[in-house]
Amino acid sequence: MKKIICCVFVLFLFIGSFSLSAQTLSGNLDTKITFGAGDSADFFYGAEEYANLRLKIPAGEYTTVYSAFNLIAAAGSSANYINNVSGAGSIGGSYSYIEENYLAVMELERLYAQISGDTLGLSAGLLRIPFGYGLVWGPMDFLNPRNPLEPDARFRGVLGISASYFPEKFPDMKALVFAAAPGDPFSDSGSGARAGFTWDNHWQRASVQLLYCFESPANEYTRALHRAGVSFKADMEVGLAVELLYTINPVKNTGINGFSASVGVDYSFFDGKLYVLAEYLFLGNETANTQNEALPDGNHHLYAAGMWKWNDFSSITMGCSTNLEVFSCTPFALWQYEFIQGLVLSVRVQAPMSNNSYSGNITTGLRVKF
Repeated sequence: MKKIICCVFVLFLFIGSFSLSAQTLSGNLDTKITFGAGDSADFFYGAEEYANLRLKIPAGEYTTVYSAFNLIAAAGSSANYINNVSGAGSIGGSYSYIEENYLAVMELERLYAQISGDTLGLSAGLLRIPFGYGLVWGPMDFLNPRNPLEPDARFRGVLGISASYFPEKFPDMKALVFAAAPGDPFSDSGSGARAGFTWDNHWQRASVQLLYCFESPANEYTRALHRAGVSFKADMEVGLAVELLYTINPVKNTGINGFSASVGVDYSFFDGKLYVLAEYLFLGNETANTQNEALPDGNHHLYAAGMWKWNDFSSITMGCSTNLEVFSCTPFALWQYEFIQGLVLSVRVQAPMSNNSYSGNITTGLRVKF
C-alpha cells in the first residue's frame, strides 16, 4: 500500500509543478454497491470506489501532454472480478495490493504527447488509436476493442504512435499512419508488432474509412497477419453504420472465418426523447482468435437498446445483448438521475442467462464529475 501512496504523492507533485491556469484536470469519482444471485452463488455482493483522473498540460503553441490514471478500491465480487481479469481485461497492466478489507488498484491509462499543426498531427505514447464508425462492437477497432455491457468503461490504450495528414485542398479527407507495440510487453524481438494506415473521407451526410494493418509474426512457427477493413456511416432519416474487417492468416485457409462484419442502425423519436439502436455482429473464428477478450464468443450476435429521456436530468435505458447461435443473452436496464450539475445517481439491473446458467445483479452507483 505504501507504494501506491508514494506513486499518488509523486503524481500530485508533478501536477502541482505546472501552472494551474494552463493545465486542465478533469475526471470522475464513482461509488458502486452491487448485490446479486445466481446458480453459482446463492448471494453475492460487491463494493467499489473508482476514480478516473485526466490531466491535460499545454507545452508550447503546438504541443499538449495528456495523462490519465485510475485508482480503485474494491471488495467482494468487485474485487474477485478485478482479480480474475487482471492481465487480460479491463485492468491488465495495473498495480494491485491487498489491504485489510479491500483490493487496491492503480492503473496508468494514458500518457502521451500530441503535436497539432494546420495539416499535420503527431501523437506518441500510451494512447488510443480508434478505427471505424461501428455503433456497438466496432469489429475494425481491434487495437482498443469495445464491450457494450461495460458502457462506463474507458477504452484501453496501446503503446504506439500515429501521424495524421489533412490535405489543405481537401479538408474533408484525412490520412493516418500508425504503429503499435506487440501485445506481449516482454517481446523484445518485435514479434506481434502492428503497423498500418487509414484513409477517411467525409461528406455532408456520410463518411467512409479504409484500413490496412500488418502484424509481424508472433513466433518462428507463424507468419505475418494482414487486416483490411472498411467502415461506412450515413446520417439520413435513420443513422446507418456498416463495418467489415478481413483477417488474412497465411498459415491457414482463412476463408469466411477471416470475416468480421457489423450492421447497425439508430433513430430518435419524439424530438429526441426516445433514442433506439440495434447492431448485428458476425464474428469470424479467425478474427475472434486474434482479437481481445472483450469481443463475445460465437459467430452471430445482436444488440438492441432504447433510451427514454424524461428531461435533461433523468433517463432510463433498456436493452439486451444476445448470442443468436445458442440461448445466451444479457438483458439490462439503467436508470440515471442528475441531482445537481456533476452529481449523477444510477441504478443498473443486469441478468445474464444461458441454457444451463443464470444470474442477476443490481448495481447502485453515484458518480461525481469534475
